[in-house]
Amino acid sequence: MAYSWSREGMSRQEQFLEVVERCEAWRRWCAMVRPQRLGTERVALGMAWNRVLAEEVVAPCDVPPFDRALVDGYALCAADTFGAFEEQPVGLILNDETLTPGRMARCEVRRGTATPIATGAPLPRGADSVAMVETTFLDPNTPQTVFLTRPTVPGRHVGYAGSDVAQGEIVLRRGQRLTARETAILAALGLAEIQVVRRPRVMVLSTGDEICSPGQPLKPGQIYDANATLLGDSLREWGAEVVAGGVVPDNPEMLDETLNSCLKTHPPLDLIVLSGGTSKGAGDACHRVLTRRSPGIAVHGVALKPGKPVCLGGIESTDSARIVPVAVLPGFPTSAAFTLHEFIAPLVAILGGTSAFDPSFTEIASGTTRHRVGVGLDASLPERFDSEPGRTEYVLVHLVEPPQGGPPLAYPLGKGSGSVSAFARADGFVVIPTECEYLDAGSLVKVIPLGAGVQPADLMAIGSHCAGLDRLLSAVVDRGFSVKSLNVGSQMGLEAARRSECDLAGVHLYDPTTQDYNRPFVPESVELIEGYGRMQGVVIRGEDEALARADLELNGLEPTAANLIRVWAARDDRVMVNRNRGSGTRVLLDGLLQGSRPAGFGYEVKSHHAVAAAVAQGRADWGVAIAPVAAMHRLRFWPLTLERFDFLIPKDRLDRPAIRAFLAVWRDPVWRQKLIELGFVLDSSPSTPTASRTSEG
Repeated sequence: MAYSWSREGMSRQEQFLEVVERCEAWRRWCAMVRPQRLGTERVALGMAWNRVLAEEVVAPCDVPPFDRALVDGYALCAADTFGAFEEQPVGLILNDETLTPGRMARCEVRRGTATPIATGAPLPRGADSVAMVETTFLDPNTPQTVFLTRPTVPGRHVGYAGSDVAQGEIVLRRGQRLTARETAILAALGLAEIQVVRRPRVMVLSTGDEICSPGQPLKPGQIYDANATLLGDSLREWGAEVVAGGVVPDNPEMLDETLNSCLKTHPPLDLIVLSGGTSKGAGDACHRVLTRRSPGIAVHGVALKPGKPVCLGGIESTDSARIVPVAVLPGFPTSAAFTLHEFIAPLVAILGGTSAFDPSFTEIASGTTRHRVGVGLDASLPERFDSEPGRTEYVLVHLVEPPQGGPPLAYPLGKGSGSVSAFARADGFVVIPTECEYLDAGSLVKVIPLGAGVQPADLMAIGSHCAGLDRLLSAVVDRGFSVKSLNVGSQMGLEAARRSECDLAGVHLYDPTTQDYNRPFVPESVELIEGYGRMQGVVIRGEDEALARADLELNGLEPTAANLIRVWAARDDRVMVNRNRGSGTRVLLDGLLQGSRPAGFGYEVKSHHAVAAAVAQGRADWGVAIAPVAAMHRLRFWPLTLERFDFLIPKDRLDRPAIRAFLAVWRDPVWRQKLIELGFVLDSSPSTPTASRTSEG
């Protein structure tokens, strides 16, 4: 495609066709080129760094895959150590084996016995704690006995299977760029390949008679081309594949021919970026060449300072099957940099899968108005943090936008030093000095980001974990917003919403006085969005179904979940898996147990998936989880109560774009049907926590 060019009239200065606001310019450009996420491809794990996930990563296994010792010492039953102290040590008989990493136990740890164990070795069945070797001693006169000088508690120095990542948990979400932290998670899950979005292929061209490539001698009136490096490296940082187009003089015929060549490249280009020649001056050819193309120019002139002369448009591909976006940026590097961030960054994010364009949504998650995080960012602690004096402590944190402006809030993550997922999900870390014992709520701290461009998420969810909420948040991600969640239980979610320190809290708190869920606890400053019903129940393995029914029949009890809890809570050989304190499920369990502490009571996990995984893999015999998760793990489910899972949103955050997106998803009939298909109950009144008969599946 070639044109005949006339220089008549090019000697006079022309005016911009129309100067528009930034949002209007973006709308017009998107209406012309209709950006969409590119296709996907499967790559090896070794090639996945800096790529964008095309699909959610659901954990195929637990991390760690088995209960393990976190220190060198002795695996034992914590109850055997109660009352031990220096003057009156407690002696335990040593089992005839020593456990090291990679070696499974032959002997079960019974009451009154202990097994020597090394850090990282699998915990033997029957043990619920590890005593550090420093709190024990051996007596030559009784070589088969170890003496303990300090008591321990269930769970002490034990890393439970699935405590980092539980099988079935959504670990990484589509649209997430993979750094070393995320690829470490993929490796820990044993994934050798991953589905990613194809990289946007971008041609970068510099235009102007005065431009000289670095390394070449400058002629009078010339300057070195800094824009090509600025634009190219920025695009690579955002995940694009950059094709260097070199320098094109201010000659319409040559520029036109260069564009023709660009359209013939293989693989095809997804975007063309030119710098220089955006003005209406006599020597500027870019906008004139683009004008004569179809569909041509969408915007020429935007109300930015600097960056006013930016030109946005598109040209048809050689087969006219698609429109290739074209951006002509100002020649001055500062102007080029500003317009690059304002328009090219969000477009590349859409093409590359880290953002989205939805015609029904006017906001584009481009990051142009978000709080930008730099090295040594000032942040505030929302709650007191206790530190162990005598050593420097590094605390991983999430950054949350504060309710009334000011520095972001730094929420500490609770997982231990062996957690891969905590490192991946953190925004940064805080260094606690050696002499510091605690930091009060409201303390200002310095957060060191874990990577470039770290910033608070568009939507921060704090509260109870639910597989249904997970799916809704993923749909918000599909609308172009970043999402993070802290699964800390309903009570902490309620408090975070009350203080307006989160955008959304999922809760299921039952009030026995009013026999209602959640509403009695909601403060005036928080909006309650009625959610869905979910059936809580006891989960057991299929092979244990006959035993459960036989135990109930032997005790003359009806086959209900509440009765099964009552009977199995009294059996030492039936081990439970508990939920974390503060969760709604834990409140329900504590009420049913009425003060009893069954075997495994100290085994606490933070999600329904983790409960189901522990039972399915034989690390526990029973626990309480929701029906959809039980079905995912192929467990028998004894229904206990239909509870309501609601959403709490601080009223001062209702107008945030990400919250509007969440509410739009929640009200979408398609998504409501998906939740029903997963096993959740919509448009129903949940029952109070009473016993129900068991289901057969």
